[in-house]
Amino acid sequence: MSSAPYSASRPVPSNKPEELNAAVREATEELVETLQRNGIEASFDDIALLGHSESFDDEGQRWVEVEWDGEEAG
Repeated sequence: MSSAPYSASRPVPSNKPEELNAAVREATEELVETLQRNGIEASFDDIALLGHSESFDDEGQRWVEVEWDGEEAG
């Protein structure tokens, strides 16, 4: 789904804004943990500033994805 070296995604269970926000938050937290395990220091805020993408799978499930390609690191 992504060409970024690091990404995390979550399904969005409904169209409620709080459900979308929760999915983005969970994906962002997972990505921060993945980056830290790989020796990359990036904060939740660093990832959040990059935003997220949304897509639908073949079954109509809505997904959010956050990505880190390494170029964001200063």
